[in-house]
Amino acid sequence: MKKILLLSVLFSSYSFAQSVSMNQNNEPTVGDFKIMYNCDSLTDPLENITGTGVTWNYSQLVGFIGTKNLEVIDPTTSPYSSIYTTSTRGYSVQGSLTNFYNSTSGERQSQGFVFEEPSFGIVIAHFDINEQKTVIYPFAHGDSFTDNFAGNLSFTFNGLDQNPQCTGTSYASIDGQGTLLLPSSTTIENVIRYKIVDTVFTQVSFIIPLDVELIRTQYEYYDLTNNNLPVFTYSSVVIKQANSATPLATQIAILSSVEPTITNIIDTKKENNFTFYPNPTNGAIRLAGNLNNSSAIISDMGGRRVKEFNTLNAGQQIDISDLLIGSYFITILSDGNRTTQKLILH
Repeated sequence: MKKILLLSVLFSSYSFAQSVSMNQNNEPTVGDFKIMYNCDSLTDPLENITGTGVTWNYSQLVGFIGTKNLEVIDPTTSPYSSIYTTSTRGYSVQGSLTNFYNSTSGERQSQGFVFEEPSFGIVIAHFDINEQKTVIYPFAHGDSFTDNFAGNLSFTFNGLDQNPQCTGTSYASIDGQGTLLLPSSTTIENVIRYKIVDTVFTQVSFIIPLDVELIRTQYEYYDLTNNNLPVFTYSSVVIKQANSATPLATQIAILSSVEPTITNIIDTKKENNFTFYPNPTNGAIRLAGNLNNSSAIISDMGGRRVKEFNTLNAGQQIDISDLLIGSYFITILSDGNRTTQKLILH
């Protein structure tokens, strides 16, 4: 009898784990909304933790400045409604990426995306030649597929408007099911992790034609028994010249539905009074204000630290000519206080 009961419990647990899947009924719908907390871009993506019964431990997440809205928008109310005319939803990460899609009972298809990147401005991808398949329903742990897609891009590169055609390949999977640990002793059971890696190939005109790749790697953690939106996401977008190891631009966004209890910048009750000039700059800035042996952190728009300076004083010049053209945050730390301002490099 004990053996029968044990087998029954094991079979029930196995069946329950297998029952979690993405399908059209639990798709995010227009109006779904969640405030997500920015996390340090150096956070480990835990890419090798896969399989059933695994634990993804993000309990010691380090937070970064601010929050981002995660929401599902109505494409007809979007500034890009004339482009994505067949889309029924837009999955939007504030200030980063909006993916436009529609679906049937058998699959979800993307008609393209709008990506905000400081170096390239707004990148609009429209897969009007061949839509991208992102999910085949039902989609559960162990399922995966590859797909090809094609369309057109629109963006600005080095001051030149670009409208090239593009092709792409993607790989989607549910690579794990288990327990997700978030800050404040938050434990979420029976989470599935959706992973997608897609690469967009195109060519830009700059003196000579350049072959360029845009590579997105995204992990979305779902607690589908309680919410249709992910509870944690890790997204990396790299734009680079083909066959080059050096990115032209990189954006990493890590978002948590639970606020981190650790921050990577000193929390203070007052701010320094400082400024810098010129802004925008073409490669160097000079500090002004109440500064004495201060330090500075320059971060990209995704929260990744790209430069650090120590023992700074008023009147001192900072060289940032080695950074890519775009927008950044500069944070001055002094005597336990901080001030953050936006910095534009052109």
